[in-house]
Amino acid sequence: MDWRSERISTFRYMRTERTTRQDVEELDCFEEGGSIEYNDLTAIKVSGSLPYISLPEIGNDYIRVYSRHLQKGKVHEVLHGTFIASAPSSVLNRKSRKGSLDIYSLLQVVQDASISEPLSIPKSTKAVDFAVTMITGRAGIKALGLAVQSDASEAELGSDWVYDIGTSRLEIVNELLAFAGFRNADVDASGTIRMLTYTNPEDLSPTVVLRDDEPGCMFAPSVKHELDFFSVPNVFIAVMSNAEESFVAKAENTDATSIYSKQARGRDIVVKEDVSDIESQTALQAFAQRRLSELSSSVESVEIAHPYLPYDMGVGMQLVYTEAGFEMAGVVVKRVLSLTPAMTCSVSIRRFVRR
Repeated sequence: MDWRSERISTFRYMRTERTTRQDVEELDCFEEGGSIEYNDLTAIKVSGSLPYISLPEIGNDYIRVYSRHLQKGKVHEVLHGTFIASAPSSVLNRKSRKGSLDIYSLLQVVQDASISEPLSIPKSTKAVDFAVTMITGRAGIKALGLAVQSDASEAELGSDWVYDIGTSRLEIVNELLAFAGFRNADVDASGTIRMLTYTNPEDLSPTVVLRDDEPGCMFAPSVKHELDFFSVPNVFIAVMSNAEESFVAKAENTDATSIYSKQARGRDIVVKEDVSDIESQTALQAFAQRRLSELSSSVESVEIAHPYLPYDMGVGMQLVYTEAGFEMAGVVVKRVLSLTPAMTCSVSIRRFVRR
């Protein structure tokens, strides 16, 4: 489908049976004006709101949101997400009942499922495999009824990990994934939880290119640009402590050519992080140097608006705005989709700039 050509877009909403994740009933109680926010900077990644003209009866089932696009006599359908829903308030007016349904990705299920007894993960456990079982279940861990897709990893814990009662399963999953060099848990439109290897944003090639010097420019002319380097650190302290041993490592930016260095700033800007598991003082020092390097960049971002285009969060996007003399390539970290016929998307793109 040529998404840059004119199309007629409508929406449909389905009740999705929770245990089978099969669509079972179309819901006709929603009105125009809802939105879905995809945000890689949040734990559950996707949320939104759906205004209704009568309260939908879905019990503990899920809701799926689809868009249908008519173009040149052909219909193309897109699934935008699978959600759990809440209707915290509504307005009664004689026979009508209006309100807005709050919707959350199925990562909310993992977030809400705190452990009910202390959990000990033994040394040498494969981190990603255990993260998967935190959702799919194993002896002593109840399955959450969600599907999981995971990249392979051989990363093993270097010591026992212990979690207290009440710790969110999503917190445990994300810490295990971070240990293995993975992204935080994600979710696709069907509701499958994804555990994917982390890719450095600087290594991403642009998947989407938006230009104003081509016919059919896809973005609005008003673009918000931000470049913030005020709080970039020049000192990083890493601390690892457990029942067996403890290490502290310190890395400093003393590069005379860097505008973020201790000399250039004339002051220390310190960041400290606790590391749950690392094999040696040497490894911790290397970690501190790497984290200082990662943080020694300013965050540059732009916010743009464009009609709907089908791409995933976390992809590389290049913006070429010749009329403004501006160009930037970065990573899509947030997108708010308006559930209206225009399907306008408000998009945040971010990159890190070395100085």
